Parts: sequence; C-alpha cells; structure tokens
Amino acid sequence: MKITFLGTGVSVPCEKRAQSSILVESDSKILFDIGCGALLRLEELGIQPTEIEAVCLTHNHLDHNGDLINLLKTRWLMDGDIIEIYGPKGTKNFLESMLNAYPYLRGKLKFFVCEDETFGIGGLEVNTLATIHTIESRAYILDDAVAISGDTRAFPELFALDCDVVIHELSLPFGSKADFHTTPENLKECLGSCKAEKLYLTHLYPMTLAQKDRILEFLEFNAVVAEDLMSFEL
Repeated sequence: MKITFLGTGVSVPCEKRAQSSILVESDSKILFDIGCGALLRLEELGIQPTEIEAVCLTHNHLDHNGDLINLLKTRWLMDGDIIEIYGPKGTKNFLESMLNAYPYLRGKLKFFVCEDETFGIGGLEVNTLATIHTIESRAYILDDAVAISGDTRAFPELFALDCDVVIHELSLPFGSKADFHTTPENLKECLGSCKAEKLYLTHLYPMTLAQKDRILEFLEFNAVVAEDLMSFEL
C-alpha cells in the first residue's frame, strides 16, 4: 500500500498547499477526501482522473470535498466508468444537492454512493470510526494498518486502534480550544493510548504551521508534519 498526501492544507491559502486529500494505491487508486487542488496534484503525479476508482469522504465540508464535482465532470468528459463514493450519513443528500445546483450535469455523471460503515475496496478492508466534528464525520481504518482521521478533536479511541500509522489533523495552535479540531495539548493527552509507530500531522492552519517545530518537540513522539506530494509505503 502506497500513501501520498495530495493536499495537506486548509480553507485558507498557506504555503501553496492544496486542501485535504490523500491518495491510497493498492490494487486500485482511491482518494480519501478531495479538497480543492486535488486534481492538480493528480496531474503533477501523472495520474488521470479516470484512474481513480473510489473516493472516501471523511465529511462533507468544502475543503474536503471541493474537487469532487470537478472529478465527476472530468470523468464524464473523458468517458470514464462509474466511480464509487463512500461517506458518512448525508453524503447522498450532498450529491443530490450538487446536481440540483448544476442541473446540466444530471444524467451525465456516473457514480454510486455508499454510506456503509464497513466495506472492501481495491483489495483493502475498510472500517470507519465516528469522529468529533461540527457535522457527521468519520475516520477511516485501512487493513488495520493506517488510520486517517479527517477533521476532529483528538480522542483516545482513535489512537487505541491497532494500526501502524495514524494520519491526524492538527488544525489549532497552542492555547486554543479543542472543541471540533485538534490542538497540540489535546493531541498529546491522547498519545498515551497510541499503538501506532508513526504519526503524520496534516490540516494545520497558518498559525499552527508557524509553531510546527515547537509542536513536534512538545509531542515527544515519532511525528512528521506532512507536505503535499509526500508519500510512504506500508
């Protein structure tokens, strides 16, 4: 399994980072979230939109699904096959709202939406875990090897998962309130439960990125701040 960070950014421009998106390559190519800029990153990697077999959404906020309608339209124009879209409850309604907003696309886009909590795709066994955010949201656990948090406050149950790598958001800087996003203090409180050997941090707002060296020292863990197009294999 190869994992590539397509976008590690947030809703505001910072360090030329695309918004949240992760490419997982196993028997097929799967996107976990598809924020604005994801399609440009795929082009940089030489991957055609028609090569993506599925998209898994952690939640339906714009910086996590902003390029989804673009992907679907592009696949229509390139005569792509049907694509599977997985997401939490509300994902079907979101896609229906998009078609209401862009009625010229209705009947042209080929996709199937699934809101199941467990499923298999691309040779991977995928489980989900409800997370703590402002809307229905979930983390994904792939083959009990890697967990992808999406947007959430850090909580021990996610870190207690028996996996090798955790990819976790760290939106907020020191001294912030950890309500629906993670702070360094909130994250460190949960690391005592962590069974993973490595932690990749993503979705850092500019004020948090400015503190990244201090944060990594504070966490006292094998942690890395992810960059766009960084990749690793499991």
